[in-house]
Amino acid sequence: MNHARLSALFLLLGWLLATSLNSFAKPAALKLAENGRALQPIVISDKASGAMRTNALELAEYLGRITGAKFEVTTGDGARGIVLGTLAEFPNPSLAQPLEIRNTFDGKEAFAIRTEKNRVLLVGATDLGASHAAMRLLEHLGCRWFFPAKEWEVVPTTKTLSVSFEETDRPKILARRIWYGYGAFNDKGHPQGGSVLKDYEAWTRHNRMASSFRVSAGHAWQTIILANKKVVDEHPEYRALVKGERKGEQLCVSNPEVQRLATEWALAYLTKNPDREMVSMECSDGLGQCECDNCKKLGSVSDRVFSLANHVARAVREKFPGKLVGCLAYAEHSEPPSFALEPNVYVQLTAGFTQGRYTFDELVDLWPKQAKAMGFYEYFSVWLWDFDRLPGGNGGNLTHIRSRIDRYVKAGAASFDAESGNNWGVHGRGYYIANKLLWNPDANVDALLADFYEKAFGPGAAAMKRYYERVAVDNKPLLSRGLVGEAFRDVGEAARLAKDRPDVLARLDQLKHYLRYVHLRWQLDHEKDKAKQKELTVAALTLGYRTRYEYMNHWAAMRYTFAGDAAKKFDEPTWKPTDRSTKPWLVDAPVTRDETEQWFRAGLEYFQPTPVKELKFSSDLVPVTFTNAKPIVSLQSYQRPMNYALHSRAGEPIEAEFTTGVIAWYRDRAAARWWLRDGASNVVASGTLPQDGEAHKLVMKVPRAGTYFFEGNDSAAGWKFKVEPDRAVTLLNERGHRVISLGQMQEMFFYVPKGTRELQYFWNGGPHKLLGPDKKLIAEVNQDDEVVTIPVPIGKDGQVWSLSPRAHSQLWFFNAPNCLAASPAALLLPKELVRRDQLNSTTHQ
Repeated sequence: MNHARLSALFLLLGWLLATSLNSFAKPAALKLAENGRALQPIVISDKASGAMRTNALELAEYLGRITGAKFEVTTGDGARGIVLGTLAEFPNPSLAQPLEIRNTFDGKEAFAIRTEKNRVLLVGATDLGASHAAMRLLEHLGCRWFFPAKEWEVVPTTKTLSVSFEETDRPKILARRIWYGYGAFNDKGHPQGGSVLKDYEAWTRHNRMASSFRVSAGHAWQTIILANKKVVDEHPEYRALVKGERKGEQLCVSNPEVQRLATEWALAYLTKNPDREMVSMECSDGLGQCECDNCKKLGSVSDRVFSLANHVARAVREKFPGKLVGCLAYAEHSEPPSFALEPNVYVQLTAGFTQGRYTFDELVDLWPKQAKAMGFYEYFSVWLWDFDRLPGGNGGNLTHIRSRIDRYVKAGAASFDAESGNNWGVHGRGYYIANKLLWNPDANVDALLADFYEKAFGPGAAAMKRYYERVAVDNKPLLSRGLVGEAFRDVGEAARLAKDRPDVLARLDQLKHYLRYVHLRWQLDHEKDKAKQKELTVAALTLGYRTRYEYMNHWAAMRYTFAGDAAKKFDEPTWKPTDRSTKPWLVDAPVTRDETEQWFRAGLEYFQPTPVKELKFSSDLVPVTFTNAKPIVSLQSYQRPMNYALHSRAGEPIEAEFTTGVIAWYRDRAAARWWLRDGASNVVASGTLPQDGEAHKLVMKVPRAGTYFFEGNDSAAGWKFKVEPDRAVTLLNERGHRVISLGQMQEMFFYVPKGTRELQYFWNGGPHKLLGPDKKLIAEVNQDDEVVTIPVPIGKDGQVWSLSPRAHSQLWFFNAPNCLAASPAALLLPKELVRRDQLNSTTHQ
């Protein structure tokens, strides 16, 4: 064969290979509609369930809204059309392995989408998987359901629609739930004639938030007692022995008859509910575990609770193979038991309410070694913690959400439960992203956020990205009136840019209503006059009620707790949720555009931006000896972690005193921890201390002279930190961190750099005084949650000032080092500032 023919043959083979690879990489395209006319029917099996038929109708509805065409739903063999069903209904050997159900549950939500010459195949291992396939196709075509209110639905429009798409997927976490504490309110005011529950279920369905199995690990012992009330009343010894009495809602688990009752109850539950995968054997909420000798012999509270779970699990496995027995790892039984768990005991570790020797992070590591199957319970939002106020709770903290989900997946999580609120105004972005990560922890969050901003806000995307990032919890916002004012202006800018987009304006109007709540709540939280507090309370409740179906605020929680607390505070018994009298906030008139704009203008006027020029200082801290500065003992007491800088002059050990368990009630929490790190964040010393209420002397050896950084973590049991007068020790402010000071702090000293004309800082902590280097009053400040600006008197810059003794919650200096000390003699300052201001051992006060 000559060279020319050989070259031609290689070219032909190359073309054939490229064509083959190209056809493999790109599925066939199928035209679904053309010029507003449907070209393909939606085909289901003649054996399809009612749920499948409903899914098919919904798919037809959305395809119709996209194209303007009417899509028919019919039955058939699946050879042509938009084929929706299960693998059993439309067998396909090539999909048998991708859609395989493994280990009982994994795969129940698996789905496959295939585009072929004559059909689009939307197939699931189960009905649920097929539903996911339909919703994923719509998402691929551009549909979005960001929040549950109808206004947050995005449906693109095009008269001609083709699809070329192939995907096989299943969730990483098998049971995923973001749910509402206080439940869903129910009345007849829904604008589309629906309900809160229907809107929530639609959001979960469209976004594929579902469960391959249902976790049942809620408190159950009280239900067992109630179901056997007559027997338990006749046998008080079945109840826990507490302080010499058989009482309460806990069980005496060492009693064989109690074990029998619990087992019979569990088996009866699974017999009556054959579709349930799990029965709970979790103890009743609260304290009061049995103190009898036989229960004590079983061991710790964890040993007692999980011994009963094991006993029941063995009986369940025998009668109902594959079924599980659920328990929480929570409160007094947070720790793993001392024995192995039965393989069908399912454990759900609860964040935030753990007790015992271990931190939550340590429990995340320990429990997977003990439990064959487990999940995690998080708190995204609790009304009594965040009250729907900016910046919100963990539901708005994307850094927390990403890190926790990643950690749980690595620990083998099969489920994730997040107690949340129907408060999409403050947490909606976080809920949406969290759900995406629960399906696929490796999802590109930046891409998801960009899609959210662009599709939800169109021309206003950049302004709304700035808004969300400005108030995001993980960006540690200093929530002053000025910052809220900037957030208002972000939304205003987005509205101006999107003035020709009614869909975007409808979403922005709802966020404006949420900001109206922020405005009213801000005024209420800062108002001293009781009559005005009452007026603002009614205004906030009225707003919550009138906008309840926008889901910006958690109305179910507001009407119970906010209204209930107001009834007591203002002596208005008819305001109680249980009272059927007409409430002053039950105003059914919808909010008008004029009202929306009037409220928004009032917010713009009230929340004025505060210009701040923030200076950056290094963490390279050095001691400065000020003359005439009297050293004193540094002694502060806190709840929650705090950070200090301490200095070793010649490499000598750093000494301090750490008192643990200051709050006696919390001494059953995990041990107190401490770490000493060098300037490169390397741990040079660390330790754990019992929560015993005692003072523990720390002698921390260091490798060399220099400044080191101390972190104390009390596990919320309270702690004191004491350093003797001859030591340089500085409390380090942390931006956005709320200090919980147990009692009044000492007078705290800080340095005002040379050349400072105005001192600026954010303050939350009530009235306080600023004292100059001569201890004379410079300013008496009554502002709170504000950026405070204090003119610096001539000659008072380059000096040490002080804050009068008090306990602040938040303090952040914008143009001074965030270093506080109980004496100027103990103050550590950034090295570059010390050099610039020519501070040294002879610096004069």
